[in-house]
Amino acid sequence: MNEYNSKKDRLEILFMKAGIKIKKFFKTKFGSYLWQLVSSALILAITGGIGVFAAYAKTEGSSMTYAKDYFKSFMTHSWSVLYGKTDLKNSKFINEESFGKMMNNIVPARGSDNYEFIDRGSDGAYHLIDVVYQETGSDIERTMTLRMKKQEEKSMLIFNQWQVSLEEEIIKNCTITVPVKMSVTVDGVSLADCPYTDDETGSLRTYTLDEVLAGIHSVELTSAGTGSTQESFLWSESRSSYTVQTTELPLSNDIITTCSDNAIDIIVGIYSGVLTNAGCDAVKEFFPSDEDKAGVDAVYAEMAAAVNQEDGSTLLTMTFDSYDTEVLDYVFGQSFGVKFVFGTTFSAKGSRTQLTGVRQSYEGNTWGEAIVRFECRDGNWVPCRIEMACFDYSKPEE
Repeated sequence: MNEYNSKKDRLEILFMKAGIKIKKFFKTKFGSYLWQLVSSALILAITGGIGVFAAYAKTEGSSMTYAKDYFKSFMTHSWSVLYGKTDLKNSKFINEESFGKMMNNIVPARGSDNYEFIDRGSDGAYHLIDVVYQETGSDIERTMTLRMKKQEEKSMLIFNQWQVSLEEEIIKNCTITVPVKMSVTVDGVSLADCPYTDDETGSLRTYTLDEVLAGIHSVELTSAGTGSTQESFLWSESRSSYTVQTTELPLSNDIITTCSDNAIDIIVGIYSGVLTNAGCDAVKEFFPSDEDKAGVDAVYAEMAAAVNQEDGSTLLTMTFDSYDTEVLDYVFGQSFGVKFVFGTTFSAKGSRTQLTGVRQSYEGNTWGEAIVRFECRDGNWVPCRIEMACFDYSKPEE
């Protein structure tokens, strides 16, 4: 006879007895009824859960849900998120960064609190959803049509995924014309390695961009001789073109400062030379060509004659008490002038009198002006001409 003394043996016997009792219970009328209730509840719970999940998956993976998320990103300027919801493929001028820069040019940061989504159904290739909206603070009603394309790959193997198609917004072979020797970017992307052609004069360069998005773009130009300038323009179709107006390209602050300082030294040098008979060799060092230097000699001779006139009138001393400079007559890439206006205190002698020939000494205050012209030669701005006359140092009226 076997003996069941171990703990394991005792547990097995206990479970066997419990199982026998449960089977007997479910064979009773009440037990059978209770089992049917429990089974039905389990089936309903399982199938109900599946139904709820299926409904959730259908909503979460719907084109309308994606359209709403897209519009939210559009109105909150979440360009990185928005770019990821499109079918755009990265290229030189179509990428997340340039996309964001372009969108900033056309979408106001005002948001919208009045909008409606209209499901237009499928056109055979895309699911179309119109977003009719008004920007906050505006009464103008706008419509954005989203062309939704279902993706083959599902999220978590269950949820549909969609993309907004912007393929029709891509335009090709657009051109932009700018002055040569300029660093150029469109939407922050350099044109340095883009194909280009120069005009017959060699002063304008036309770049061709293989593909960009239709819309408002920005171009920025910089060079050693000009300040940075930025313009916005619209390209709406393939082979669109745009020309940057050279009159809108300012001189750089460094060029203005350097040339203004040189103009001051040139004018002060001429006055100092004629008053001390020191000549104008120091001034001619600013001028690159022999022709330019000859022009300095001519101005110096005229100033020397004005300071020591034949009738005896003579400018003896002067000081530059105050001054100001101004850029004028600027022509991009060619020339400009620096106007030098100054206030001065001077001492002088008047002309000889007819009776005694005595010259009277006196002092006074007045102002004078002069212009130094600059030209761009071999990419450098150099002085080329002086336009000046001696200020009026005649005796002030008493």
